[in-house]
Parts: sequence; C-alpha cells; structure tokens
Amino acid sequence: MRELKLKIKQMLKKVNMEILFLVIIIVIVSFSFKMYKAQIERTVNKNTTLLLQEIIDESIDDISIKVNDTFIKMEAMSAFIGQYDDIQCDEVIDALGKQDEQDLKIFSGTIKQDGHGVTAEGAGFQADFEDWYFEEALSGERSISGVLSSEKYDGEYIILAVPVVHGDEISGVLQCAYDINMFTGLMGDTSIGKKGTTFIAQNDGKLVSRPESVGNYDNLFELLDSFSNNQSTIQKLKKQIQNGESGILTLNTGKYKRYVCYSTVPSTDWYAVSIVSSGALEDVTDKITNYALMLSVGITVAFSLYILYWFIVHYINVTRMHMKEQRYHIVANQSDSIVFEYNVRDKTAYHTHKWMEKFGYPPVEENYIENMIKNDVVYSEDAEKFRNIYEKMENEMSEYEEAYVRINDADKNPVRCKIRASAIRNKRNRLVRVVGKIIEIKENS
Repeated sequence: MRELKLKIKQMLKKVNMEILFLVIIIVIVSFSFKMYKAQIERTVNKNTTLLLQEIIDESIDDISIKVNDTFIKMEAMSAFIGQYDDIQCDEVIDALGKQDEQDLKIFSGTIKQDGHGVTAEGAGFQADFEDWYFEEALSGERSISGVLSSEKYDGEYIILAVPVVHGDEISGVLQCAYDINMFTGLMGDTSIGKKGTTFIAQNDGKLVSRPESVGNYDNLFELLDSFSNNQSTIQKLKKQIQNGESGILTLNTGKYKRYVCYSTVPSTDWYAVSIVSSGALEDVTDKITNYALMLSVGITVAFSLYILYWFIVHYINVTRMHMKEQRYHIVANQSDSIVFEYNVRDKTAYHTHKWMEKFGYPPVEENYIENMIKNDVVYSEDAEKFRNIYEKMENEMSEYEEAYVRINDADKNPVRCKIRASAIRNKRNRLVRVVGKIIEIKENS
C-alpha cells in the first residue's frame, strides 16, 4: 500500500512537471508569435510607407512636368507678343485665337500694366489688381491662381499667367484660363500603378483637379468625410495641410483602411493628394500571418524543444523571405519604373524587366559599376555622377542618394533618367546592398 502511494505521488509529480513544462512552452511560443507578428507589422508598415512615398513623389513629378510644359508654351507665346509695342494689337489677338483653337481652354488674353485686358475674341475686361496671381506675373514671375468662380464663365476655373517683356521692361501679362474639367484633362491621369487616385487640392481643401473617382465632391475634406467617420484624423489632416506640412495618414473605412498621402506641388500653393486602399498593398501579409499561426499551433501540439528550435530558425528565415518579398512585390511589381538591386560584396546587380523594355538590351549584371561605365551604358559625361551615388553610400555613410543620369539606349541615344538609391546595411553598419529605382524623365509627358 505504501509503495502504491509512492508511485502515485511520483506519477503526479511527473505529470505536474510535464504540465508546467507545457505551460512554459505555450508561454514561450505565444510570446514568440506576438513578436513575430509585431515584426511582420513593422516590416509591412515600413515598406508600405516607402511605396506610398514613391506614389506621391511620382505624382508630384508628373504634375510638375505638365504644369511646366504649359508654362513653356505660354512663355513662347509671351515672347512673340513682346515683339509688339501694343500687346493688344490685331496680330496678337489673331495669334491668341489660333492658340486657343489648338489648346482647349476658356480663353487667352493679354493685360496691360494698367489692368486693361483683351481676350483672344477681342472682348475687353478689367483685371483686379488685388488678384495676387496678376500682381505676381507683373513682377516677372510665373503665376497660378486658386480656384476662381464667375457667372460669366458659368463655373469654376484656374488662371495661369506669365509676364510679357517688351525691350527690357514688363509691358503686361499673358494669361490662360481653364475650367476645372479642362484643367483636370490638362493634368491627365496621375494614378500610379492603378493602386489609388491622385488629384490636386488647395490648402483649404478645394479640389483643383477632379478625376471621375471623386464624384461630385469639390472639397478634399468632404470627400474623405464621405467614406470615413474618423473625424479626428480628418481634422489632423486639415490642420497639417493648412500649416504647409506633408505626410501620410491612415483612415479606417471598413474592411480596408485607406492611406492618404499628401505633399506640396513645387512653385504652387497646391497639394498632390493620393488615396490608396490598404487592400491594394497588403495582399501578401495575410498569407504570411496565417502560416505563422498554423506553425505556432503545430509547435504547441508537438511539445518538442526541437520543434521550438526549428520554429525560431524558421521565424528568422521567413522574416528574411518576407522582407525580400515585400521589397519586390510591393515596390517592383507595383511601379512602372525600373527597380534595381546592387550586391556590394559580389558587385552584381539585378534589374526588373522594365530595363529591357526601356533601353532595348539586357542590363549589366557582373562588375556592375565599372561595366556600366566601361561599356558606355552610362552616358560618358554622367559617369562620375553615377559612380558618386555608390561611393557616397559606401565611404560617406549616406543612406539615400539621387542623381540625374543619362543612360544610352540600344541605338546609343542618351535617355535622361533620375536614379533614386537607398542603402541597406548590416548590424555593423556596413553597406551590403543598394536598392532603388531608375525613372525616365520625359520632357514632354
């Protein structure tokens, strides 16, 4: 009887130890899984932010180029008008009329320094000297108005103005007026990779360009209010835009959250605003998270230190795989630009298929920097700028570099490009890889 009681005690002690050990394993696995999920979320958030920044940067570049092209055309006409002593003579009016026939707009017109204006149709009007865009053009600067409204033109419109110089003096102003629909068409579709909608707004929220996706809304904050109840975030966005800040905010809108990216358009009082659904960016994340959940359940059931060890090793490998997938799936596959990766140790490089489409020959892979220069892939005059990108990252610890570099196509024609490069370093802060994008700069887009 005594031996039986002893065996029962020993058995209970063993069971208690196993239960205790099981509880410890469950706690360790649960904690590891939470850390894993947190790491996944941090990686997703980081790569999502990088992608969103690329979207808004490309949108701003696109908008700036199109605005600049319009000003260049206006300045060419301004130079023609400046040849005449009277900037409102019949020859000028005829030339403006022909220009209006080619480029769709409400009207073009010239304004003398006294404020008297004449349209291409010969109709007279008096400019308001309180209009800052008119005063700015008279001072010799390019100028864009905000959204204006007038019963005469039955709606809202935008005015672009440039000075007219006769001899060495400013004799007046050339202005072109576009209604909102015309101006939206002038800016074109600035959505990047079909992952969201990009449009232009003033700092008061008034929409300057209104693509079909915004519906009947004419104000950014009213548009956001239509699909989100997160008033605190909308008020924060309104305050930051009014203060001239840029950034990325998240709105909860049901199943998917939406990212609102906003940044100033150079040389204007406007903002480029992109609205992107998280569902378009995080399609890989759920698969990885579900896999981690099944893995953690398997470890708990197996009750094995070996499997726990395997889980930790696998966690590291999956994290690395996840970062690589995020880098290429989010950045490479969702961008029209050429994405590249340079391995510093092996001196090898990888470019996406866009290189072959853009330049007509396979990209350099071996001894990358030297062969890009030696084989005349980089235009000879830009070779030093190209080399400096990588030398600054390796020798001066730069984390990000960009430069305008011409790259020769298959016919040896130089193509003007912007190279954006970011450094990836190891724990010892040594440069191991450089990833980035090669963006073609189109002079007339």
